[in-house]
Amino acid sequence: MNLTPISPSIHNHNSPFLVYHNRNNIHADSDRRKTSTKMDMVRNIDLPEALVFYGVESMMTQERDETIGLRSGVSRLLNECQELGTAALFLSEELGDEESVKQMFLKALAESSYVGGVKTIEKTLNTDDPFINFRCLNSEFVTPESNDNDDTSNSSDEHDEDIEFYDVQINGRSPSPAFLLDSICSVHVDPQGFGGSSGFGTGQWIDPRRSPMPARTVVFIAGDWDTSKDSSMDEEALSTVYDRCAAARAAGCRIIYIEQLSEETQQNIPVRDDARTMALCDAVISTLGNDNPRDLQPISLDAVSTPGDYWLNPPTPRDDVGNRVSVDDIVEWFRSEREMEEIVGDEGCVVNDYDIEGEDMSEEEMNKILADLDGL
Repeated sequence: MNLTPISPSIHNHNSPFLVYHNRNNIHADSDRRKTSTKMDMVRNIDLPEALVFYGVESMMTQERDETIGLRSGVSRLLNECQELGTAALFLSEELGDEESVKQMFLKALAESSYVGGVKTIEKTLNTDDPFINFRCLNSEFVTPESNDNDDTSNSSDEHDEDIEFYDVQINGRSPSPAFLLDSICSVHVDPQGFGGSSGFGTGQWIDPRRSPMPARTVVFIAGDWDTSKDSSMDEEALSTVYDRCAAARAAGCRIIYIEQLSEETQQNIPVRDDARTMALCDAVISTLGNDNPRDLQPISLDAVSTPGDYWLNPPTPRDDVGNRVSVDDIVEWFRSEREMEEIVGDEGCVVNDYDIEGEDMSEEEMNKILADLDGL
């Protein structure tokens, strides 16, 4: 059988397999009906529906002149998100409000070398439905407005009614997955239609606008830390990175661990990899690549698809040792524990004098006292 690959005419923003046609069966007999043995393979590759940059360090770097700029490759990834309809979120647990987070991003964006991409990103930020979203612990999480002109608005409204935010604010910080999941649920995407080559199966069913699925969300977290700094600050930073990775893992997202320091800096400053944190992640990379879309990049939307360059199957919510967990139970546990800490504080560790005085004397202690009295 002579099989010839035929390039698909419609990619549908996905990567379908090649389609093969049996040339021996095409126009075999003019009297016979024109049929062919054709094998069409629909796509089974899911592009990420959301990219999450968890923490300032995951998206930005501090240059030698102490200016803040975007990490190399971020502008290119954001433009890919804009072209393919993938949501991008920048989460900060340090800054107080969304406007502060946005202004920091704009300041770093101005230092980017990807000029053409910068203009596109700045233009989309001023629209009613920007693809880049900024969230902090004090954000008010609300269901995004649906497009009234969309034919699937009714289905989208039904989906929105099912969204319930944890809305625990500071008590939802990592390692609780509440802040991460609330941020994901507060944005909308237009899911890619299911289809294959030459339009096969395309348009049979179009999903309405909805929030990104955690299983199709990729979280970027900065990893390496400079050990030449104060040791106490270094341990605190390592703990923060570990907590963020644990939160993304419990939420059921894919995690990519980015080494924080550039290769030039690593040659002069001692760097310690946290193996315990890296074990929670799905991939460890040293760079996102550069901002040239024509170059071969280690990280692109195709590379972090499912299946892609780094994993095959969608993830499930797991704890630190790999056991499947209930996300709602984890969020509730952290909420109750943190609320209890706020109420009790350190009082639970203090022993009051009246507690000691009110204790009943044991029989053994009473016998010792009586024995001492008999001696008198």
